[in-house]
Amino acid sequence: MKSDFPADIEHTFRIESELGVGGSGSVYKAWHSRLQKFVVIKEVKHSSADGNEVRRNEVEALKNVKNAYLPQVFDFLSDDNCSFSVMEFIEGESFDKLLKRGQKYSQSQVKKWYGQLASALGAIHKRNICHRDIKPANVMLTPGGDVCLIDFNAALVGGNDSKLINRSLGYASPEQYEIFKRYENACNERKSRNKPALIENTRENVETDLIEDDNATEFSSRAGIYADYSGAIAPHWQIDWRRSDIYSLGATMYHLLTGKYPPRQVQETAWVFRHANYDDSIAHIIEKSVRADPAERYESAAALAAALQAMD
Repeated sequence: MKSDFPADIEHTFRIESELGVGGSGSVYKAWHSRLQKFVVIKEVKHSSADGNEVRRNEVEALKNVKNAYLPQVFDFLSDDNCSFSVMEFIEGESFDKLLKRGQKYSQSQVKKWYGQLASALGAIHKRNICHRDIKPANVMLTPGGDVCLIDFNAALVGGNDSKLINRSLGYASPEQYEIFKRYENACNERKSRNKPALIENTRENVETDLIEDDNATEFSSRAGIYADYSGAIAPHWQIDWRRSDIYSLGATMYHLLTGKYPPRQVQETAWVFRHANYDDSIAHIIEKSVRADPAERYESAAALAAALQAMD
């Protein structure tokens, strides 16, 4: 286990265990001596001062978000090579593990969790934060039977022109999948022609999940700002990331409801209606959430929450 933490961490935290490790850093469970509670310390290696500042801005933004279905963010620390975010330790287990074990859930359970996660989305969207990686691996089921949305590694905060291009197959929206594919294709085309790099601030990124399986998050091998290239997709801010989050949440709820992995690429939208014995209301809500055309999805997390409440 790592032993060269910055002094601020060494003096304030007692590292209990390493929860996971990836190319971007590691995740630790630690005891916070001042707060007298367990926390999660997430280490993120950064390649530039700009990258460090983006991570700081994300943590500062999340510190201002209060919602029962989001972890509380406490602090941000950094040294020359890494940044460390400190947040609440959530007891429980992620849904990807539960689904792997064949756990099944009732419609009433899925509806309850759908509403809780819609509430979490509404809270972050109001602060101009988009998660961009909602999937079972990033949703915790707590001992009390509630859920918590975790892992904001791919979050877009306040239009920060995030340099991470990511997708989780089956859960990423069609437009998110497309922008990832076009970034990769454009990079490969430039490489094959021996032309100047398409992307500035090139750096390696690998998936950040604790679980290495079919639910893994893919990050572009190159991430940065578009150069002049007419064949590339429009920049990040031309994607409605709020509606993209709504899609990913719908795909996640589909998996929880049916026990079936969502289609890896969208070819049709009426997934749920193909399965018998599901209430038409929740099937319709999921189906509308995962429409291929973002304009046909719910316009906001609040509209999604209202549709779920109307089922009562």
